[in-house]
Amino acid sequence: MTTFERESIEFQPVTVTLDGQPADTAALAFAITPQGTRPTTFTPPTIIGGKPGVMVQGLPVGNHTIWAKATSSPEIPIMACGYITVT
Repeated sequence: MTTFERESIEFQPVTVTLDGQPADTAALAFAITPQGTRPTTFTPPTIIGGKPGVMVQGLPVGNHTIWAKATSSPEIPIMACGYITVT
């Protein structure tokens, strides 16, 4: 689990594969929720150095889940992609 200081703003890359292939970043959206809760809203990925991910900032202290949603039709899978801790 990756740890972030609550005052920092940091990029967390997230790799998403669909059927064994890297997902098209245009079809991805992400959410970060406190651990144990489900996402209700998603935002487009942040792209840095050609890698999609999320900016970790303004989260309360605790454990959080990073979620991805692939918006390719006809399926729209939502998956937990990993966990982070904010101290």
